[in-house]
Amino acid sequence: MKKSLAILLTFLAILCSFPSGMTLSHGAVSFKDVPKDAWYYEHVQYVANHPNELMVGYAGNFGPLDNLTVEQFIKITVAAAGKGVVVPPDKYWGDVYVPIGIELGFVLPGEFNDYRRAITRAEMARIIIRSLPMITSEKNIKYNENDIRSRMADYDSIPANLREYVCKAYQLGILVGGADGYFRPNDNLTRAAAAAVIHKMLEPSTRTVYTPSEEIWSDEEFEAYIRENAKDFYCIAKIENRKIYLRNADKTTPTLLSEKNNPYINELLYECAKTMAYYAKKNGNYFSLSYMHLNGGAAYLGYHLVSTSFNPDIELVFYAEPQMSYVTEKYAPGEQKNPSSYKWTLGALYETEYLLRQGWQLGNDRKKYSWIQDKHTDTLSHLCMIVYGPIQGKAFCDFLIERYLYLFHTDFEKDDKYIGFLPDANMEVAYFVKAREMMKQQFWTTKPEVRK
Repeated sequence: MKKSLAILLTFLAILCSFPSGMTLSHGAVSFKDVPKDAWYYEHVQYVANHPNELMVGYAGNFGPLDNLTVEQFIKITVAAAGKGVVVPPDKYWGDVYVPIGIELGFVLPGEFNDYRRAITRAEMARIIIRSLPMITSEKNIKYNENDIRSRMADYDSIPANLREYVCKAYQLGILVGGADGYFRPNDNLTRAAAAAVIHKMLEPSTRTVYTPSEEIWSDEEFEAYIRENAKDFYCIAKIENRKIYLRNADKTTPTLLSEKNNPYINELLYECAKTMAYYAKKNGNYFSLSYMHLNGGAAYLGYHLVSTSFNPDIELVFYAEPQMSYVTEKYAPGEQKNPSSYKWTLGALYETEYLLRQGWQLGNDRKKYSWIQDKHTDTLSHLCMIVYGPIQGKAFCDFLIERYLYLFHTDFEKDDKYIGFLPDANMEVAYFVKAREMMKQQFWTTKPEVRK
């Protein structure tokens, strides 16, 4: 009897060491709000199944889109450091973990007035760097501030007292910004994004270490290019603070795209325009930009392999007011569930001379030839990562190339369709090609709630 009571009391002590509402896991954890095809699934599984129970759920949910709070992250780092904590039944768990975090030096007294508020990305970087020596033995992290400043468009918005920590976390590849060059130090992290950061923090092999694939133009070089070729870019009324003010024949007053549905749409437009113009100039191709002012505005970026081509070979459309795909509505009515914020159109990813050099002739077996050139897929890949982030962007670009090649390998004789949630990209895609009508491939996508 005494032995049974001792076992029960031990179990209750262990159970009380976790925040109220959180549950212990046994094996793989299944959360109702974490689908297996979500980009963050593996990261959530890692933190939920970690021996130290780094992040767990409540009532069968994980809350991937909820903000992570200061005290929650302190609890995570204390647990990651292997500190066994018992929370007395009459204590709030945060009141136990926060003093331990202070004692360990992860947080200093007075740094936070409210531990229950959402933590910012820069504040998270500070706790990460302070806890790494104890957790992973990483210390004395070297970095080049000028190099990081040149790659981070919003570097000056990092609070001065947090810049050292942000630079170190960035250098290690634990906490990095999007492919658009913005770190967004004062934004909050969702629990899904936090799970990914924690996974990278504890497993160096998963980190996103900076390896630039292409050094494109600086902002100054891009804007000089636009000024020098102003006659070709009537729709660009002016550029200020990395934002392109647009106009057309119907609306001549300089205007920005509405940011009501997409707060970063003008920043993304600028970065994508700069990138597309750079590759067009480098590869001897052509760049275009047009604008329609209806429904909050839509901007059309075009990458043309030849100057006389009216339709771009790579087109990216930014819709300020999300739209339904008219192609999908025509051929698969009712299957697209959500309106799209972006539309991608693909024509050719090869130049005629490239194909002829391979010995191509009409009637030959298409599968024996290459229908893509690296320089054009590099352009496409870079744009995808700017819009969706490096992880989701790569997944989407791989999908684009797969569907593009499918049509070439089937001699354009079969319809091709994908309507629904795209695994690893965290967004809905509406795509339908009526092959015998030889229409260009159009991929309509929603704006991911979590951009990673």
